[in-house]
Amino acid sequence: MKRILFSFLVVLMTLLRPIFPAWNIAYSRLPVSFDVEGVSDVYTPSEKEGANVCEYPTILQLCCQKNDEDNGKLLATFEKWGSTYPVYESTDDAETWHFVGSVKDHLNEGFWNEWMPFLYELPADVGTFERGTVILAATSVYGPGVTDSTITLYASTDLGRTFTAFCNVDKAGGTDWGVWEPYLIYEEETGRIFCFYSDDSDPRHSQKLVYKYSTDLVHWSEKKECVACDDPDLRPGMPVLTRMGNGQYFMVYEMGGFDSYTIYFKTSASLDDWGDAADYGRAVSAAGKTFGSSPYAAWSPVGGKCGTLVVAANHPVKGKSRTGCDLFISFDYGKTFAPIDNPIPYSFENTGRCGYSPSLLFSQDGTTLYYANNPPCLETAYRITVAKIRLR
Repeated sequence: MKRILFSFLVVLMTLLRPIFPAWNIAYSRLPVSFDVEGVSDVYTPSEKEGANVCEYPTILQLCCQKNDEDNGKLLATFEKWGSTYPVYESTDDAETWHFVGSVKDHLNEGFWNEWMPFLYELPADVGTFERGTVILAATSVYGPGVTDSTITLYASTDLGRTFTAFCNVDKAGGTDWGVWEPYLIYEEETGRIFCFYSDDSDPRHSQKLVYKYSTDLVHWSEKKECVACDDPDLRPGMPVLTRMGNGQYFMVYEMGGFDSYTIYFKTSASLDDWGDAADYGRAVSAAGKTFGSSPYAAWSPVGGKCGTLVVAANHPVKGKSRTGCDLFISFDYGKTFAPIDNPIPYSFENTGRCGYSPSLLFSQDGTTLYYANNPPCLETAYRITVAKIRLR
């Protein structure tokens, strides 16, 4: 009955959206409870550090460690404009955080750490890397003018205290010809690990989504396209993937080149087959609302037959996609979505990059959602914040 009521509310909100543009579904009316149990700051800049931009938070819960006492610990890092990625740990389920180390690119001479980190724990042995190794994928850039870029991998075997750069997945040019925003995912059936990322280096496309795969994390396949639009001005970017309970992979990404940025998605039964790359999928919309940029998605088996799919993204200041700061949720594998309130709300009154590139992580049993974002603090700065949300 609750699920029928929810479906009715989604249809009603869509029909009445022009009259009541701010309507969201209340947490109490969801088919599954969505309880915000706590919000904590990972990092807050001081007045002295206020000019530093903090964004691209990424969060990981360890679950494949040999020492079972280490499983359940949380690691987080983020892009902090400078030369390293700071790493923080929580041992009390996201109540408090403490600094444990930093990551620096020593593999590429003259390159420096700048953008787009992503944390991943190996769920199985891959090549010489043992199960439980923490991998950081990130973009390093060269020179003050950003003339070159590389997607570099780092490995940690001491719970994120130290990382060693060991491999470049791809290299390309600078700001207009580079490679960006890596995302790693493991294919259990084949033992391959995939790296999806944004690619500016093809002169036939302003930007496209591509991937490579590897069986040892060192040697990588040729680059393959998964979204490469016929219109060269369109810019699909920032891919994130999650596997749902029906076996389908849900890939969400931003699409630039329209009047405003919009979030799109594609689904596939295989990480290595996304159909026609020119097909750029469907827009993610909820009751007439759309996202803008920098999306993230995660799926949990909690929530009924189809589980719960959550999508977060940035709602830009300009363009048709500014609709507040909602999260979108789906209980039918992405066929329909509904908007709900953001547990870390933000506005654009004092700065334009807050809420940029949030991330989502479900606990291994799917009952807890960790949601990281960068709301504003001070006048022109951002803090990195994590909300812990319980699903029942």
